[in-house]
Amino acid sequence: MTNKAEIRKYIKDMKNNLTEEEIQIRSSRIAKKLFDKPFYKQAEYIYLYVSYNQEIDTIGIIKHVLEDKKRVAVPKVVDKNMEFYEITSLNQLSEGAFGIQEPTVYKPVSEDPEWASSNLMIIPGLAFDKNGSRIGYGGGYYDRYLHKNPERIGLKIALAYDFQVLEHIDIESYDEMIDGIITDKE
Repeated sequence: MTNKAEIRKYIKDMKNNLTEEEIQIRSSRIAKKLFDKPFYKQAEYIYLYVSYNQEIDTIGIIKHVLEDKKRVAVPKVVDKNMEFYEITSLNQLSEGAFGIQEPTVYKPVSEDPEWASSNLMIIPGLAFDKNGSRIGYGGGYYDRYLHKNPERIGLKIALAYDFQVLEHIDIESYDEMIDGIITDKE
């Protein structure tokens, strides 16, 4: 497997074979590891995605982060771009682009100067390598957002099943790197 299309197909097939119970068990392990990390404990502002299909379950993570009195922003797709909006409750989400839950609040965090000091972004993806390369779902939303807003993001972390971490991924010049990965195994 060397090209992005082959990698995407392989990972999607692996994810489709997971049962709901496996997803919850693995997601719970990953969440516990995240909450134990010093960078999570120190973070005041956290960008998170809302899980979809067989992704690591982030709904429970969002709920926990809000209970920890941290500020949470989740993405909303508008045309070919994505913006993050702060939410204070899971009730502020409803189905949006691609059937993914999106915020129903309308003040993007880019309008709030406090978010410029944000220090943690949890980034989705299909495949990763240990050097920080990432393959997303093909829309380029996160790559464009990160490229346009480098000053807004401190640490970029992925949450992934162990099989999503490959030895090496070839990326393009426009692909944005991540700083680390938390899996159910390591």
